[in-house]
Amino acid sequence: MEFLYYAITKSASIQYVVEVCSCMPIMCTKYEDGKRFNNLCKIGCPNYSCKWSCPPFAPLFTDISLKWDKLYIIFMHIDLSQFSYIRNDYLKVKAANSILKSRADQFIRKMADMHGSCISTGSCRLCKPCKCKLNMPCAHPSTMSYSFEALGINVGQMVEDLFQTPLIWYKKHCLPKYTSVVCGILTNENLSDEYLQNSYKKYITH
Repeated sequence: MEFLYYAITKSASIQYVVEVCSCMPIMCTKYEDGKRFNNLCKIGCPNYSCKWSCPPFAPLFTDISLKWDKLYIIFMHIDLSQFSYIRNDYLKVKAANSILKSRADQFIRKMADMHGSCISTGSCRLCKPCKCKLNMPCAHPSTMSYSFEALGINVGQMVEDLFQTPLIWYKKHCLPKYTSVVCGILTNENLSDEYLQNSYKKYITH
C-alpha cells in the first residue's frame, strides 16, 4: 500500500509518501545480524550503552517478535527538492526528518495502544534524559520502543528488498534526492490497507 500525505508548515505544504508492507515477522529474521549491528552502534552511535532502548541492552528482533503474527513495516519518505526555501542542505534534511519522525512516531504509538506493539524510527524518546544515563531502571518498560537497527535488523537491505527503494543519507556538500524513516507495527490482528490509511489520516494532523 502507498499513499500521499501533506505536512503544512509555516513556509510550505510538503508532500510525503507513506508505504506499508505487511508480512509475518519470521520473514524478517533473515535480515537479523545482531553482532554486526551491535558493533556498528558501539563504534558510531553516542547512544550506545546510554539508552535502555539501544545496544547492548536492546533484544534481538527474533526475541520481541515471537508472540506476534503480523508485522506492518512502514516506509515514509520526502523529496528534498520541496525544501528550496531552506538554504543549508543539512537543515533541509533535518527539517524533513523532523516531519517524518514526529508523524511516524505518533501513528505507530497510537496503533500500538490499540493493536499490539511498535518498532520506532530511532531510539526511544519517552524520557529526556533516558534513565539509563542516571543509572536508574527504565521508567516506562512497557511502552519503551526499539528501532529495527537496535534489534539487529539490516534495515537498508530489508527496505530495498520490500520496497525496491534504497536508503540514502546526507553527505557533506551532497544533498540526497530524498530522506526517509522506517518503523513498524507488531500485532496479532489483520489490519487492512484501507483501515491503516484511514487511521493515519484520522490521527495525524497536517
